[in-house]
Amino acid sequence: MKSSTTTNRGRVITLFWLFAGFAGLLGGRLIKLQYVDHPYYLDRADAQHLGEAELPALRGEIRDRNNVVLATSISRMSVAVNPDQLQKEGNVEKAVEVLSEALGRSKADIRAIAKRAGTFGWIARKVDDHVATKVREAAIKGVFMLKEPTPGKRYYPKGRLASHFLGTTGVDDQGLDGMESSYEEDLAGKPGILRAFMDRDGWATLESPTALIRPAQPGNNVILTIDETIQYVAEKELAKQVKEYHAVGGIVVVMDARNGEILAMAINPDFPAKDFGAVKPELRRNRAVTDPYEPGSTFKVFLAASALDSGVKPSDTFRSGGILSIGGWTIHNANDGLYAGAMESLKDIIAYSFNVGTASVAMHIGKKTYYEHLLKFGFGDKTGIDLLGESEGLLAPADTWADINTATISFGQGVAVTPVQLVSAMQSVANGGVRMKPRVVKAITDHEGNVVKRFEPEVLNQTIAPKAAQQMLDILENVCENGTGKRARIPGYRVGGKTGTAQMVENGVYAPGDYVASFLGVAPVDDPRIVVLVKIEKPHPYWGGLVAGPVFKAVAEKALWKLGVKPDPKLLKRDLSENGH
Repeated sequence: MKSSTTTNRGRVITLFWLFAGFAGLLGGRLIKLQYVDHPYYLDRADAQHLGEAELPALRGEIRDRNNVVLATSISRMSVAVNPDQLQKEGNVEKAVEVLSEALGRSKADIRAIAKRAGTFGWIARKVDDHVATKVREAAIKGVFMLKEPTPGKRYYPKGRLASHFLGTTGVDDQGLDGMESSYEEDLAGKPGILRAFMDRDGWATLESPTALIRPAQPGNNVILTIDETIQYVAEKELAKQVKEYHAVGGIVVVMDARNGEILAMAINPDFPAKDFGAVKPELRRNRAVTDPYEPGSTFKVFLAASALDSGVKPSDTFRSGGILSIGGWTIHNANDGLYAGAMESLKDIIAYSFNVGTASVAMHIGKKTYYEHLLKFGFGDKTGIDLLGESEGLLAPADTWADINTATISFGQGVAVTPVQLVSAMQSVANGGVRMKPRVVKAITDHEGNVVKRFEPEVLNQTIAPKAAQQMLDILENVCENGTGKRARIPGYRVGGKTGTAQMVENGVYAPGDYVASFLGVAPVDDPRIVVLVKIEKPHPYWGGLVAGPVFKAVAEKALWKLGVKPDPKLLKRDLSENGH
């Protein structure tokens, strides 16, 4: 009996110590979990319901050279508080009173947010302007405003103005085309970061405690070289002439003759800028940089400039009448009234646009010299303008030219150029032979207007000698005074330019009856400030001087006024008297 009792007692003691040991292990584990490893497991628990939410940045604006807004994002102000600061400053109840009244929310709701621990809490998102004004005027320390964009809501306050040029953005406010895409890195800004409680789908539950880790940084503003007034006039006058002459469209480019800045780039047909994404690709393309074409007689400017730079004098004469036969091909003029074998000076060849004369000049200076000059003028290569999709045009190497190619290229056939290339080349003539890099952006500024980056004028090369450039300007003035460009004259200013009437090429062949009417000009020639190209497609009738010359006159006159270039009083009196005023 005693032995049995002793055995049972031993079992009890063994079980006791087993349970005691287990309890000790369990207690130790609990102590480790609750105290020793508490921070570790707390962090792991928080990681499962705390996350980072992105706070969108306000996209920068696109503005003209005078800070007129051309593209902006719709944004609203949101109200937030720093609870720690409110409590420290003793501003909790003041904030509750002001915010409750301004927002129409219960004081209890706002007080609950204001008395939390932490540094950030939303009160209201994207409030009306009058609400934002009330909150701002209260100036309570611990209450602050954040500007939040409305994604996908890009606003173009000028309607159709520069629609091809500006481009568009996507639903996430990213640039997709035009300037919006070219300068996406500058415009986009940097999103902010909120550390917030997340729901099971990963969305921030912004009613819960939230911390602003990094505020959103607004995008920079892109300041264009474009002048809104000159752009408007160019678009208006172009549209008027396209309609009057039943044309299918056209282009006007205005460039600063001194530094290569684009002052206007009008393309017709146009469309509301907000509808960019819905327009057919062929209609929204910026044809001023993407589409090369045969320039016709406007190209004679660069034949004459090449000849002058090679030693030919403006008074030197060349065969200009009748028919010129080259390699089995014939070249003739358009109803010029010249007798066969007539000789004309280089000055008059350009003034009256004799094809036979320009071909004779080209053959005189030779294809090698002519080709080298065309390369200096930038033909056959991109200008480097800061726009997407620029074409290099078409200029075959001189060693592939037959004699007939040398002749036809002299009057703008067998070569293809973009409007920007043509204007850039003429800019060098207007600038003493110094060709500047074309630009459409003048500067980048931050959201407070401070200059982040300024784009300085950049010299590309010397195309012709200053003397040759001056001689060329005199020849161009003669075109407008006595030749085919009389309709481009502006009262009070000395202007120069060249008309062009070029048969259009479609599917590799010349389209009968379809022409481009154009005028490429400089004003004023005594101190050049602007270069203007007017190109009108398929007008009826189609003569360049008749159709494009008046557009040059209207656009250049307004541009000179906007730039502060005053007319010469003596010239103005003379011109007005000639017109019967």
